[in-house]
Amino acid sequence: MPDRDAVSYNTLIARLCRSAADGARAYSRMLREGVGSGAVRPDGRTLSAILALPGGDAAGCGFVRQVHAHAVRLGLCSCAFVGSALLRAYVRCRDAGAIAGVFEEIAEPDVVCWNVMIDACTQTGSVSHATEALSRMRMAGYCADGFTIASILKVCLREENLGLGMQLHACLWKVGFDSETAACNALITMYLKCRTGVSSAVQVFDEIAEPNIITWTAIIAGLVQNGLAVEAVSFYKEMVRAGEKENGYSFASVLSACCALASLEHGKMVHCRIFKSGFCADTIVGNTLLDMYFKCGSSMDARLVFNTMCAYDVVSWTAMIDGYGRHNDPGRALECFRAMIDGGFKPDSITFLAALSACSQGGLVDEGLKIFQSMVKLYNFKPQREHYACLVDLLGHAGRLNEADMLIRQMGLELDSLAWESLLGACGLHGEVDLGKKSAGKIMELEPQKHGPYVLLSNMYAEQCRWREKEMLRERLDCSNIRKDASWSWFPASETN
Repeated sequence: MPDRDAVSYNTLIARLCRSAADGARAYSRMLREGVGSGAVRPDGRTLSAILALPGGDAAGCGFVRQVHAHAVRLGLCSCAFVGSALLRAYVRCRDAGAIAGVFEEIAEPDVVCWNVMIDACTQTGSVSHATEALSRMRMAGYCADGFTIASILKVCLREENLGLGMQLHACLWKVGFDSETAACNALITMYLKCRTGVSSAVQVFDEIAEPNIITWTAIIAGLVQNGLAVEAVSFYKEMVRAGEKENGYSFASVLSACCALASLEHGKMVHCRIFKSGFCADTIVGNTLLDMYFKCGSSMDARLVFNTMCAYDVVSWTAMIDGYGRHNDPGRALECFRAMIDGGFKPDSITFLAALSACSQGGLVDEGLKIFQSMVKLYNFKPQREHYACLVDLLGHAGRLNEADMLIRQMGLELDSLAWESLLGACGLHGEVDLGKKSAGKIMELEPQKHGPYVLLSNMYAEQCRWREKEMLRERLDCSNIRKDASWSWFPASETN
C-alpha cells in the first residue's frame, strides 16, 4: 500500500493480536511511521486492539504499562472504550493498584467498565470491594445486568455470604434476569457452596428453561459436595435422558458421587459412557476413574485404567499410591512411588502423605523414614501437621510407641491434636493403656468437644478388664454433655436381596 492510515493499521493489528509478537511489531511500526504525521496516530481502537494481546506474564505486563503510558500521552485514558480495555489487561496482569487507578481516570464509565471493575474485584476474592463497586454503579445511575450479578455471586462461597447472595438473587429477579442461564448457573453454585441453600439451588435449576452442560455440572457437583450423592446421580440420569452430552467436568462430578456411594455398578456404567464419548484420553477423567475404582474396592480395575491412560500427571501417580495404600498393598504403592520419580515427575506434599500412609499401613518403618527424609532434604518440603501425624502413626503401628511420643515432643507438636490422635490409635492397637491415657488426656484438653478419645480409651480399659476406670470415664463423658454420633451403614440393593 502506498499510503497507510490509522484504519489500515487498526485492521492489521486487530487480526495480528492473536500473536503477541506480531501485534507488537505492527504497533511499533505504526508508531514509527506516525512520527511527524497525524495520519497514522493511534486512536482508541488501536489501543483497545493492542491491549487484547494474549498472555499475562511479566513481559506482557510491562508492555501493557507502555501502552498505558501512550494512552496518557494521547489523552485517551478518560475514554470508556480505552479504559475498559486497560482494565481487562491489568486484570490479566493481576495488578490491583493499576486497576483502581485506571478506573478512576475514566471520565464517564459505562456499564462495560463497571462490569470489568466488579469482575476484577471478584477475581481477587474481595466481596466487600465488589459490593462497594456495585453500590457506586447504582448510585451513578446504571442498572446492573446479569453479568454484573453473576460476577459478584462467584465470590459468595461461604455460609456467611448467603444473605448477600439472596439479595443479589432478588436484584436479578427485579431486573428480569432471574431466568438467564449464565446468571442462574452462578446462583446454583452460590447456594450449594453456602451449604444451607440446597432447596433454593434446586428451585433455581427448575426455573431454567434450557439448562446447559454448565448448569447440569454445577447442580451435580454441588449436591456431591453437600453429601447428597443419591440426588446427584438422579440429576445425572435426568441429564442423560434430556440428551445433554457430558464433558470432562460432568463425568468427574458424577464419578465423585459414585465414590461417595461406594457403588461399583454405577461407576462402571459411567465408565462405559466415558468410553463411548471418547473421554478416556482425558487425564482429569482418568484420575477420577482411578479414585472411584479404588474407593469402590476394585484395585484391579484401577490398575487397568492407569495402564490405558494416554498421559499421567502427579495426581495420577498419587491416586495409585494412595489407592494401593488404602488396599493394604504397600509394596505396590512404593513401586508406583519409585516409578513416578524415575519417570521424571516431582512428588508434591500430598504424594508424600500418601506414601507415608502406605508405609504405615504395611509397617514399613525404615522405608517411611527414608521417604520423610527425602521429602525434607531432597525436595525441600516443609512437613505439615498431617505428615508428622502420619510419621507418628508409622512408628506407633510398628510398636515403637516411645519413639512416637518423643517425636511429638521434639517436633513441638504438643498442641497438635492430630498427632495425639495418631498416638492414641497406636496405643489402642498395642494395648498400651498408660501412654494411651496420656494421649487421650491431651486430646480432651485441646478439643474438649470430641467424643473419640473417650471411646478409644474406654475400649482400652475394657480390653484390660479395668472396669472401674471404664465406668469413671463413662461418667465423665455423661457429665460433659458430649454425645457420640449414631453409627449407620449403607448396603447396596444387590447385597440385601
